[in-house]
Amino acid sequence: MFTVTWKTATGESGEVVLVDDDKWTFGRSGGADEHNVSVDNPAVSRTALVIRDTGPGPVVFRGQKGNGAKVALISVIGSTIWLDEGTAGNLSAEENRVEFLIGDEVLITIDVAFDDRGTVVERQQAAT
Repeated sequence: MFTVTWKTATGESGEVVLVDDDKWTFGRSGGADEHNVSVDNPAVSRTALVIRDTGPGPVVFRGQKGNGAKVALISVIGSTIWLDEGTAGNLSAEENRVEFLIGDEVLITIDVAFDDRGTVVERQQAAT
């Protein structure tokens, strides 16, 4: 289980708790629900960002390609890791904020809260 809290540049915001195979998405898609934040911007891909649960913490996948987009994982001390197109990054207790930018404009800021649960292998071994 993890919680996604988000705020767009236009002031929209929300929070959703995800469990099991749930995923949270941001992009230019056909409608919004609690697990999907849509934006009406032709520079944004249909699934620009996807956050889902994995090993010790959630992973963010950058589906956005081109159009001057940048995706940053930001740590609690302010350091930044930039995700390349088509790659994913693991969120951690130290790096739990994601920003999606087109050029220099931050379109959405996402904070992810979760408990560290160990890797998938560690959880499987503990269950046996």
